[in-house]
Amino acid sequence: MTRARRLAAIGVLTICVAAAIASMAAAPSKATARAGTATQSLTSLTGCKASKGTLTYGIAGAGITALDPNTIAFAGQEPLQTLLYDGLTEYNSKMQVVPDLATSWTSSPDLTVWKFKLRQGVRYATGRNFTSTDARANILRVLDPTVASQAQGDLKDIRSVRTNGKWGLIIRLGHPSALLPTALINVKMSDTTNVAALNTTGNGTGPYMVGSFSPGQTLTVVPNPHYWGGTACLAQIDFIREPDTTSMVTDFKAGKLGMVWQVPPADIPAAKTNGSTFLTPSGVSGAHVWEVDTTSPPFNNVLARQALSYAIDRKAMIGAAFFGLGTPSYGNEVISANSLFYDKSLTPYTFNLTKAKQLFAEAGVAPGTTFTYWALAGRRDEWITMAQILQQDLQKIGFNLTIVRSDVSTWLSKFYPAGKSYPGYIIANYFSLPPDPSYAFSQVRFGSCECNWKDPTFEALAEKAIGTPDVAARTKLYYKMEAIESQQSPVMVIAHQTNIVAVQKGITGAWEDAQGNVHLEGARFAS
Repeated sequence: MTRARRLAAIGVLTICVAAAIASMAAAPSKATARAGTATQSLTSLTGCKASKGTLTYGIAGAGITALDPNTIAFAGQEPLQTLLYDGLTEYNSKMQVVPDLATSWTSSPDLTVWKFKLRQGVRYATGRNFTSTDARANILRVLDPTVASQAQGDLKDIRSVRTNGKWGLIIRLGHPSALLPTALINVKMSDTTNVAALNTTGNGTGPYMVGSFSPGQTLTVVPNPHYWGGTACLAQIDFIREPDTTSMVTDFKAGKLGMVWQVPPADIPAAKTNGSTFLTPSGVSGAHVWEVDTTSPPFNNVLARQALSYAIDRKAMIGAAFFGLGTPSYGNEVISANSLFYDKSLTPYTFNLTKAKQLFAEAGVAPGTTFTYWALAGRRDEWITMAQILQQDLQKIGFNLTIVRSDVSTWLSKFYPAGKSYPGYIIANYFSLPPDPSYAFSQVRFGSCECNWKDPTFEALAEKAIGTPDVAARTKLYYKMEAIESQQSPVMVIAHQTNIVAVQKGITGAWEDAQGNVHLEGARFAS
């Protein structure tokens, strides 16, 4: 769930410190970890003089039901994170951390106190000025334990947030962090003066605002007249719920939809017609995973989790479900095998039903046990293909798998937010993982992961890594964390693969980041 500025803006953005600050998430030095500045032309980040045309964006099986950016639970909502809202910091198209509503930042030598200067002249869609009070309120709301925010785990070490005048913010941490600007990317600056209305109003500072909204069906966004970065390129974007992937692809082929999200791999040939293209992210970090409850039987036993991982034929699943479009995670690891931070010495979970049967027996899981595979209805058919392969393989060693598809709300209510008990369930999910390991790991940390896993050594290493500016030293810590995660198997990582998004000819400026998030803030029709 991250932010990157519209493509047209990249050429306008000027980094005023060393270039290394822009890649803070990947390789900060001791000096660059303490400062970052940028200036942006307020004339027009978008490069558009007028808003033209209507883009129709199809989502199969489930519509957008809520607009609150800091309690986002449905990946279909992701484009709204950068259409309706801004953050203090953001990722650019190269997944480097750059300024957004914070124009600069510095830290104390010990990396425990961070000061941010905020952009002036920013207003919400209602016309109200955005100030440091709003920034503070959004961060505190994410930290509120009663708020189901997935960004909470990344910020839990914050001890205080204070305003420093109208355009300044001071954040004090309990431990050193070289990566706080990265952690803040997922905190969107919504209008917290009316939290109760956020899910329907979507009041933010981004280039677009809500025009009309029928929860679960359609959402229309239109240009925000108060946007600080210039004129939005499109006159209107319509998010439309399609009954299923078949109707979605059919309507795309007929030209009724300009873009479609999560095209099933099997439908790629059908969607590739009339000059259409597909978004092509690089360095994919997002992953298809299965979550289990590590606090209830049988998966509270690590041997049962390891048994399940050995029972996964990742190669067959990628071939059948993704037509080979994915990187298998034989290390059962949230860090992609293609990442520079991946430890290639990890012992692989190669497909081995004999080993799986042995470990299930050692864990006390009796033959004849039935597991429940929990997936979405009307979309993500690839999850069902993977489940069917697992179902057949488990039967070979005496276990059963019941496959259940549910609507988004029912699917989510079983395991989200973290802390719920779901014994015997295998939850199909997609993790929108950042490329930076510290924040990819946060997805499996206690309090963030719906798997409810808590390993004190892993947690301590995570805190130490975040406070380690030297990349080589931090990488060694990452390797130790990868070894623990792989051995403990709190989630089953099948493959690192992204959402397949088809785009009609003539639509430009839309892009997909490494996490699989679609960015429409720079989308436009070619003139």
